[in-house]
Amino acid sequence: MLHSVADLVGRPVTKDQLLKAMVDRVKADLQAERGTLYLIDAETGDLVSRVAHLPELKEIRLGPGKGVAGYVAQTGESVRLPDAHQDARFFRGIDERTGFVTRSMLAVPVRDRTGAIRGVLQMLNRRSGEFTAEDEARSLELAAQVAEALELTSLRAAAGQAPGVFLDGPFNHIIGESPAMQALYERMLAAASTEATVLLRGESGTGKTLIARAIHDNSERHAGPLVHVDCVALPAGLIESELFGHERGAFTGADQRVPGKFERAEGGTLFLDEIGDLPLQLQGKLLRFLQDHTFERLGGRGALEADVRIISATHADLEAAVESGAYRRDLYYRLRVVELTVPPLRERGPRDIELLAEHFLGVYARRHRRSARALGPAALRRLQAQPWPGNVRELEHCIESAVVLCREDILDARHLSLPAGAPGPVPVADDIEAGYPVGTPLGQVEIDHIRRTLEACKGNRSEAAKLLGIGRNTLARKLRDE
Repeated sequence: MLHSVADLVGRPVTKDQLLKAMVDRVKADLQAERGTLYLIDAETGDLVSRVAHLPELKEIRLGPGKGVAGYVAQTGESVRLPDAHQDARFFRGIDERTGFVTRSMLAVPVRDRTGAIRGVLQMLNRRSGEFTAEDEARSLELAAQVAEALELTSLRAAAGQAPGVFLDGPFNHIIGESPAMQALYERMLAAASTEATVLLRGESGTGKTLIARAIHDNSERHAGPLVHVDCVALPAGLIESELFGHERGAFTGADQRVPGKFERAEGGTLFLDEIGDLPLQLQGKLLRFLQDHTFERLGGRGALEADVRIISATHADLEAAVESGAYRRDLYYRLRVVELTVPPLRERGPRDIELLAEHFLGVYARRHRRSARALGPAALRRLQAQPWPGNVRELEHCIESAVVLCREDILDARHLSLPAGAPGPVPVADDIEAGYPVGTPLGQVEIDHIRRTLEACKGNRSEAAKLLGIGRNTLARKLRDE
């Protein structure tokens, strides 16, 4: 199973697409009619069906302990039922909503290598009779492979032996849950479902290349190539040949026909990075391709066609270039049919910085075989206080350097290669001196701090969660549990 999903694990496909591939593999192996992978939401304890063969429902969410899957999640025990309706743990509500009739059922816990439960793998209705003890043993083996694959994704596991994972954004390897990123995710999913030309705007280092790959990988062209061209890296004299190819004898040294990037991207996507640096003399040829999907090789005489989608990116001020005459206005409008702005890191808030830092810490600790497993409080404060002019790329390099230098389990501020004297985060009003007596229970301090933050935000929970550096679901749970 791991081999069958290996190609998806490292790509920014939607997490549902990746998890569905795993469930499809298990479902076929066990000859089941339907399969579901429930993940435990680390913030609420609910079971959430990120993947289910349930076209009738977009998602199933079960409260802690509810249904057979909830029982498995809480106890860690496997459950095999020849007749589900005869078991008191069976939750009939899903069948009632879908019209599907559950007969037999097999549900096993998804445990990672530490033994912590991350989810539940559930199969319904074996096509040839009941699920057997051999099926149960096989399911546990496959569930262990599911857990191993999950560790290779950007789904963050709860700390230590605590159950569950954090269900953040929809794309694998794209990290962030700030409002700015949530808005970007929505537009990315919309763009991926069409053939429209896309223009990505944003500062250097914000992750435009990763966003372009995510749009391609989640489009109907995902089986085709994604060809990346950096317009600023190519010498002016070679860029036309690189893009459109050349015929033999087109210029000195052209001793054979060479296809260009447009031809190599046939059936897929051509990503034109730093499109603002495309020379003016080539802008007309690109405009022609966007209009009728035809082009000519350098030195060629006939028009060629290519089935290629164009995604471009720039950090340049294209509007100013248009006004100055350095950029064609008609090309500018053709490129920005769908325009997505990737936010700079400084606008994404302290929570996204924490999520990204933790992600990179895990990646580079594995790659460099270091023992660092968590960020210390002082290190996190330093990271969240930085302006990050180089955005996510700069943060990634900072964490990799720190991981290499750190020989301990906790990555501390002294391991970070950052300018000295960086400003600290701005405190919420009236929060510098809380005045709690020594020995005040931490839970009381926490809920009091949350209440005063909410008051400062005039009851806006999203803004309060952003200031507190936690998810909105976490805030709601803490208020509910007080």
